[in-house]
Amino acid sequence: MRYTLLLFSMLSLATRVAGQAPLSDSSFVQAAKNQAVRSYERTMHKQEHVYEGNEYIPHDHRIKIHPFFPIDTLQPGSIAYNGVHYHDVPMLYDIVRDELAIQPPDGGYRVRLHTEKISAFSIGVHQFARIVGDSALGVRTGFYEVLHNGKVKVLAQRVKTVHEDISSGTYKADYLVKDRFYIQKEGAYHEVKTKGSVLSLFPDQSKALRKYLRANKLKFNDEQREAAITQATKRYEELTH
Repeated sequence: MRYTLLLFSMLSLATRVAGQAPLSDSSFVQAAKNQAVRSYERTMHKQEHVYEGNEYIPHDHRIKIHPFFPIDTLQPGSIAYNGVHYHDVPMLYDIVRDELAIQPPDGGYRVRLHTEKISAFSIGVHQFARIVGDSALGVRTGFYEVLHNGKVKVLAQRVKTVHEDISSGTYKADYLVKDRFYIQKEGAYHEVKTKGSVLSLFPDQSKALRKYLRANKLKFNDEQREAAITQATKRYEELTH
């Protein structure tokens, strides 16, 4: 629908512009309309490119908890896909499989994008980047949410794993949240979880950071770990710049 409106708008504009020329200049009118159609076709081709992919296959319907982040309904987002930026694309981020599913504008089945072609995407307020890792870097290839994007970076790998239980004789399963957090410093990635693991990366400011964490009542339990890691890193950059 929106592409039809786009073509209509282009043609209307071309007609208004052409209307300013002499009525006998029919070639000008036709040229303006042809240009509008070509612009429309280029826009359609560029936008449709992101909808190329395989059908997204849903997870086992018996698992009641959803496999997505942050919610299980389509949200508009942006994608850098194969070198082109797309905006307002309805999407779901499946963190069990670490892949994006998007909804074509004309409906139908959801499309699973080719992960290796995605360099970055955003969904809601969450910004993600694809990192190609190896054992030397200390991180695996995948999508990571950028929680702090300074000289020192804080990243979160959003993870859900399937937990199955057949002890009762019937199949039961749910997803367990197992987010991982990393600090990127001087080109290397360090997985962090405890206060000690964070402070060991900032030995020159560990005393000041301990004081800051105590003053702000930031703890490294499951509820506050993300905020504590992020705020400690931000404070470190403030102290060293």
